[in-house]
Amino acid sequence: MPPRLLSTASQVEAVFTAPPLLSTRDFCWHGTYVDCRWEPPGEIQEEVSTPWHSIVLFTQFPEPESVVAERAIDGHLKVERVHPGDILVLPAGVGQRSRWNAPGEFMSLVFEPDALGRSLDEAADSTTFELIPHFATQDLLVLQLGLALRRVLQNGGDRIYAESLTTTLAVHLLQTYATRKPALKTYTNGLARPQLQQVVDYIHSHLDADLSLATLAKLGGMSAHYFAQLFKQATGVAPHQYVIRCRVEQAKMLLGQPDLAIADIAYRVGFAHQSHLNRHFKRLLGTTPGQWRQDRG
Repeated sequence: MPPRLLSTASQVEAVFTAPPLLSTRDFCWHGTYVDCRWEPPGEIQEEVSTPWHSIVLFTQFPEPESVVAERAIDGHLKVERVHPGDILVLPAGVGQRSRWNAPGEFMSLVFEPDALGRSLDEAADSTTFELIPHFATQDLLVLQLGLALRRVLQNGGDRIYAESLTTTLAVHLLQTYATRKPALKTYTNGLARPQLQQVVDYIHSHLDADLSLATLAKLGGMSAHYFAQLFKQATGVAPHQYVIRCRVEQAKMLLGQPDLAIADIAYRVGFAHQSHLNRHFKRLLGTTPGQWRQDRG
């Protein structure tokens, strides 16, 4: 009997006992979705699958040495101990069911099939790369990237940074868990000057928008992975860092207008709210926007 296909978010939600603690329900990161859950002991009795590639990352357990799961993936059954930092690789269409004996926190890092390959090759489609199912496997890089994505969700969804993280995650998955390893090209000269100027002009004219790494990469005529690499070579900073610096510089100019509230300035330069502006302003300049305005008043 084939596994039951869970093709909508509500169907996936019905599998679990509690709603996610955090999720990308309110964000769209170019075909990538993330949520974080705390689940009591339980089981998924019926074999299920999804049309997406899913990475399950276990982040914490109250009693980490006593967690045992009985799991079937693609018809193979295994009883295994599970530890923080372990991941499961569940490719699209592959059936799985499981039973676990202890509460714990885990993250779901989900890719639409086309999005996984597009991170590396803009011409890729869902048949270009195929992931291999894996039972619990320790992967500290996925843990690091997953925890960074959780911080992004907690702080309000910095899209370019989130897409940079998911792009790095996608390339790592393709290099480590795919049936065919991609051939990564190495570049050293950065973006060509006309490409860089086009991207920089676009950033400066759209600072108040929800800028996307995918959009910037398309302007450069390449995939997100190679764009991020070449942009940093050309400018010395990652795309999300460059955008933050531009937003802070624009905020400095607007702070000279005393009739503008700092919260309004934050929105005008593209920050989700004033606390984002405060955090990045102080990190880059060593003072808060309010103090900056007062010192120059």
